Amino acid sequence: MQHMGPTLGIVLLVGFMIYRRTKRTIGLQKIVRSRLMFRIILFSLLGCVFLYLGVLHPINLIADGVGLVCGLVLAHYAIKHTQFEQQSDGMYYRTHLWVNMAVLALLVGRIAYRLLVMQSLGPDAYDPSANPMQMYGKDPWTIGIFFVLVSYYIRFFTFLLAKGK
Repeated sequence: MQHMGPTLGIVLLVGFMIYRRTKRTIGLQKIVRSRLMFRIILFSLLGCVFLYLGVLHPINLIADGVGLVCGLVLAHYAIKHTQFEQQSDGMYYRTHLWVNMAVLALLVGRIAYRLLVMQSLGPDAYDPSANPMQMYGKDPWTIGIFFVLVSYYIRFFTFLLAKGK
């Protein structure tokens, strides 16, 4: 019960992020260079951190590689099916709905699974002295799905930056 507050906070934050991502998936979206650059840098930094953690656990390097390749394949498919529209206030794009929904389903499904596993372990399994980054770095499925997201978004956002020029 003592971990209910932080868990609820994380669930609400993830829920808000999913709501925003879903809202952006549907309809036209304006290409904003500064927002795209920020996201590319953020995903690149997070990817580097988790890649470093993968070196600490060599089995995760395989998950990293598989996730990167799957993300690039999804990005390639999404790029081929992205529609652009020039309007008076700038360039707009509409992403491929099914690819974005698949990426979102991967993320939500893995987070839900991870929360269920952590909940089933009970409060005795929580070690407050453990490094939380290593806890997430030990699960190859979570790392692999994270790298699907990293490679997908970095590739797709760099494509949007190039197309928006």
